[in-house]
Amino acid sequence: MAREDGTAPGRLARTFGLAWLIAFTGAATPGPLLALVIGQVLAQGFAAVLLILLGHALLEVVFIAGFALGLSRVLQRQRVRGGLALVGGLALAWMGLSILIHAREASLAASVSQALAWPWLIAAGAGVSLSNPYFTGWWATVGTGQMATFGLQRPLDYAAFWVGHEMGDTVWYVFVAALLALGRHLLSDPIYQGLLMACGAVICLLALVFLVLGIRCLRPPPPVLLAGSGGQAPA
Repeated sequence: MAREDGTAPGRLARTFGLAWLIAFTGAATPGPLLALVIGQVLAQGFAAVLLILLGHALLEVVFIAGFALGLSRVLQRQRVRGGLALVGGLALAWMGLSILIHAREASLAASVSQALAWPWLIAAGAGVSLSNPYFTGWWATVGTGQMATFGLQRPLDYAAFWVGHEMGDTVWYVFVAALLALGRHLLSDPIYQGLLMACGAVICLLALVFLVLGIRCLRPPPPVLLAGSGGQAPA
């Protein structure tokens, strides 16, 4: 009989599987991390994606530990969410516009000169994720909701959740990186430029969405009229 505690194999397998599935669907959404993976895999090969994902995974360890200690309550405050959305939206706008501006001049030959050293690849994997308000918003809502639903209590529960989540990200981005690495000889400069422009356009759209959401969160609430005032301001 399986033990009725947080280390029961069935419970860990369920946590792992559901975390994997939800992470995979989230990872498939285009964004700045995908743009980073495309650029660096084409610049220096398949191994780049592994270092980018390492940085991303290390950041998520910090997030999961923080949520276990109560960080979710801070991120769910309206003004905090609004501030993060505005700052992140501006960062995304800068990234997206930069990609769009330089996309027409990009070439596969020149991309080699943009290869990052391995420490910077790890840092970029974490930094690009952290600058994306979709990332922080996802963890403050969907991520914390998952952890609450799964009833995570012990370190092994959180470890199963983290490993499952990272495997969901890894499967998608490794698949994309493998396609790019194996099919690099089939890519032309126009196709490469088209990929960059598509990523840049999506990032700009996300930036606009988060800027609007940030403004709405930070906008002061309308004044509440007292009953019987008839909507009239006091004389």
